[in-house]
Amino acid sequence: IPELFGGMPAGYSKDRLGLTKWMVHRDNPLTARVIVNRFWEQLFGRGIVETLEDFGSQGAEPSHPELLDWLAVSFMETDQWSVKKMLKRVVMSATYQQTSKSDRVRMEKDPANEWLSRGPRVRLSAEQVRDQALAVSGLLSSKMHGPSVMPPQPEGIWLSPYSGESWVLSEGEDKHRRAVYTYWKRTAPYPSMVTFDAPSREFCQSRRIRTNTPLQALVTLNDPVYLEAAEHLALEMKKRGKEPKKQLSEGYRLLTFQSIQDKNLDILLKIYREALTEYQKNPAEIDRILIYGKEKSPELAALTVSANVLLNLDQVVTRE
Repeated sequence: IPELFGGMPAGYSKDRLGLTKWMVHRDNPLTARVIVNRFWEQLFGRGIVETLEDFGSQGAEPSHPELLDWLAVSFMETDQWSVKKMLKRVVMSATYQQTSKSDRVRMEKDPANEWLSRGPRVRLSAEQVRDQALAVSGLLSSKMHGPSVMPPQPEGIWLSPYSGESWVLSEGEDKHRRAVYTYWKRTAPYPSMVTFDAPSREFCQSRRIRTNTPLQALVTLNDPVYLEAAEHLALEMKKRGKEPKKQLSEGYRLLTFQSIQDKNLDILLKIYREALTEYQKNPAEIDRILIYGKEKSPELAALTVSANVLLNLDQVVTRE
C-alpha cells in the first residue's frame, strides 16, 4: 500500500483479504468518498468532485469538501455501508427536494448548479429511457436473471458476413426485459442506447457525458420499441376515459405524475384531431401505426400518435 494512503494496518495479512479489509477501513476514507460521490452524481447530475474517474491531483477539487467528508463518514459509521440508507438521506434532504425552476440571477451566478442553488434536473440514462417507456406502457417484464435477450431494433445493424451471426428477435416477455439484459456486441451495440450516450464498451468509461442531439428524438419517435410502447400506452389511456380530453390528461399524469396545463392539453388535442381526421380519410394508413395489437380503429391510431408525442416530452425523459 503506498505510504500516501497510510499503509496497511498492523495485523492485516499481506494478501487480497488484507487489501479488501484495508479498502473499507475507517482510516481509509477514499473508498467511501468515491462511492458517495458517484451516487451524488447520479442524483444531482454532477458530482461533488466533478471528475468521478479521478480523485487525484489531476482531478477537479470538490465543490463542497466538508459535505463530501460528512457523507463519507456517515456512510461508513451511521449507515454501515448501506447504499439504501445513504440514498434515503440524500433524497429526503431539502437540497434535493428544491424545485428545479430558476431565475435570471441564479442562472448568472450558478449556471451549472455547482452551488446547488436549485433542484437537480437530469436527463435519464439510456437504459432508463427505454425501461421507463416499457414500464409506463405496461410492457416491462419483471423476469430476473438468465441469459441476455435480443429486443427489437432497426434492421441492418448486424452485418456479419464472416461469422454469419444475425440478430434473432426474442419472443414473449423476453423482448420486454430490462435494458440490463440486452445482448451487447461491441462492434454493433444496441443503437438506441448508444444514441442516448451509453458507451460501446470497447474501452472503460468511468463517466458518461450527456449529450442532447436530434438523433435522440429520432429514436423515441421511430424506434420499434417506442412505437410499441406508444400503442400499448394508448390502450391504457383509452381505458381511463371516454373522451379524448380525459384520455390525454390521464396519459400525461401517468407519465409525469402531474396534471397537464390547459395550453398543453389544447396542443395535444389538436394533434389528436389532426391525426384522427387523417386516419378517417385514409384507413389503410392505420396498419402502419397499429402493428402490434389486434384492435384497429382511427381513434386508437390517433391516440397512439398522441401517446408517442407524450413519450417524447422533455418532462418524460428528464428527471427533476
